[in-house]
Amino acid sequence: MPKYIEINEDEAWAIDHTIRHTYAEGQSNIGRDLLLKVMTVVLEFEERRGKPFAPEILPVAVTEDEAWTIDHQIRCDLTVNNKPVGRAILLKVFRALTEFANDRDSESGVERLGNLADLLRAPAEEGLPGTARTPDPVSEDDDSSKGGGQPPVHPEGGPLPREK
Repeated sequence: MPKYIEINEDEAWAIDHTIRHTYAEGQSNIGRDLLLKVMTVVLEFEERRGKPFAPEILPVAVTEDEAWTIDHQIRCDLTVNNKPVGRAILLKVFRALTEFANDRDSESGVERLGNLADLLRAPAEEGLPGTARTPDPVSEDDDSSKGGGQPPVHPEGGPLPREK
């Protein structure tokens, strides 16, 4: 799931200037997709310039690969229009990258806890001392399986299909 970083117009231009549309990682062209997002933000700043409530910052959704691309290409001393923007961009990307890492750690932690809970949970079939075994819905002693009494019921409702 992407993370959002909020950038101003100079930061958008800095990303546009630094990231190349040909930047690829493996088989995917990360640069082109990232630049399309940044171009959209640049155009939004341009279209709303001078209008009431023109934004000073806009969000950009970045994938983890795109965040790593920005980290790889943007230098902390980068300036645009004689304004230092590199450090501000990198700090935003660092936050996004740590969120991606935290999400991964949380998911693996939940998975690990789930595995531990499964190990601690005794299966009902083992019949450990002090635990009651839940009877099967239809047992061999049950007259309903031989045609007498009530027919067995499917867990979702309705009778079970009869064997021929």
